[in-house]
Amino acid sequence: MTRSPADPLSDFPLPAFTDDLTRLMAQRGVTSVAARPDLPAGQTALLGLTEQDVFTTQDLAFAFMGGADHRAAAEAYRVDASAFQATAGRRDQEDAAQFARATGDLFDRYGVMALEFPAGAFLGFRSTPQGMRFMVDGVGLTLRGSPRPA
Repeated sequence: MTRSPADPLSDFPLPAFTDDLTRLMAQRGVTSVAARPDLPAGQTALLGLTEQDVFTTQDLAFAFMGGADHRAAAEAYRVDASAFQATAGRRDQEDAAQFARATGDLFDRYGVMALEFPAGAFLGFRSTPQGMRFMVDGVGLTLRGSPRPA
């Protein structure tokens, strides 16, 4: 990714933010976050603050890891045992809400307003021939005080 001096992200610690977000997803057992498959063309799903300063998980689909994958991911990403959120059984909207609240705290630390997910955008773990890999594809990032893309 190239950044121009006028780019508001030029001073943003993107690697540290991505590392912390990856670790949070491993801690909470979140496999991926993406726009809902039925999102109408031209619309964008949102994780973060709206223009009205309300935190939302609008039009998002969350996928969760099974127990063994969750433990393996937490170990691989060195999640502190005291922070590990063990999973048991089927995950639901409450699990997504807990992850969203934790994401809000992370966003506050980094000055992130929101992540935008147009149709097809993906954030999370994908299986590759080499193993599980954390991927970010097509996700927009808006910092507080930055204009939202049109």
